[in-house]
Amino acid sequence: MTSNTLFTDILPEEQERMRVCFKAREAVFQNGETVMEYSNIMKKIGLILYGRAVLYCCDEEGNEYVIDELKKDAVFGEPFLLPTDFQHYYVKAEEETRVMFIDYEHVIKRCENACWHHSQLVSNLFQMTALQSRQQMERIYVLSRSTTRKKILAYLNHLSAEMHNQKIHLPMSYTALAQYLCVDRSAMTRELKNLENEGVLKKEGREIRLV
Repeated sequence: MTSNTLFTDILPEEQERMRVCFKAREAVFQNGETVMEYSNIMKKIGLILYGRAVLYCCDEEGNEYVIDELKKDAVFGEPFLLPTDFQHYYVKAEEETRVMFIDYEHVIKRCENACWHHSQLVSNLFQMTALQSRQQMERIYVLSRSTTRKKILAYLNHLSAEMHNQKIHLPMSYTALAQYLCVDRSAMTRELKNLENEGVLKKEGREIRLV
């Protein structure tokens, strides 16, 4: 599936008109700042213009989980992941991050001009939703592996296939990776060391090469 952005096939001048039509607003967040807390209704869509953020989930017992890493052109918001009464989702900046916010109702309601680029944006949004669904299914596959070792290998093999390269740069810290894989940080570190000793991979910082 081709990777789309919210503004794929929409000319820059049309994008500027859409910003006005959709009453888009931008904000800059520093490392550690909360970008958005999800509500139980579809309110807004966020688009990462630059920087990096992480989508977290907190369950009713207070356990925090990494759901997704958000980089440039990534979108987030209730239309992509509507929370339940027992889960709290929020996005937090991991570095200086600029975000454009668009109200969901402005996306689904056609403007009086019925402009073509509005339809294109909705089409892009559907394709991005489908892609995110596929990514979540891939994560479910990784998390369904029976051991920490198998989870690590499934995740690394997925990254390698995605990058078309045996050399991988982890997109998150090892602490965040342990949260993402839902495993103990110390157990994950031991398994990575075992895999390195067995010659399965070579590791230097966040650079990993599958052998």
